[in-house]
Amino acid sequence: MSWMNVIASELPRMRLYASAALGSPVDGDLAVEKALGPFFITYLPGKPDRMVLFRLLDLGIRSTTSLTDFEREELLKHMAGFDPSEAGDIVEWDPTRSLMRSTS
Repeated sequence: MSWMNVIASELPRMRLYASAALGSPVDGDLAVEKALGPFFITYLPGKPDRMVLFRLLDLGIRSTTSLTDFEREELLKHMAGFDPSEAGDIVEWDPTRSLMRSTS
């Protein structure tokens, strides 16, 4: 599967997650756009991994949402289909670690 396929598949869930986390579809779309800009520039040559997309999105959302880590994990599980471990990894992701690090 290519990055374009992953992005096309995950974009609706990314928008839904960001809109719910930020309380507005407009703010959600802006957050997705902001997350994807650096992604396209830096990480597109890498192996496709939907976790990368959501790590970048959640990183941008953290400073602008009032939701707790737990609440964001719940959104990721229910709106984006991540299992509890994956959702926790996204929410707890530290940008000083490698973005492409697999959780498996």
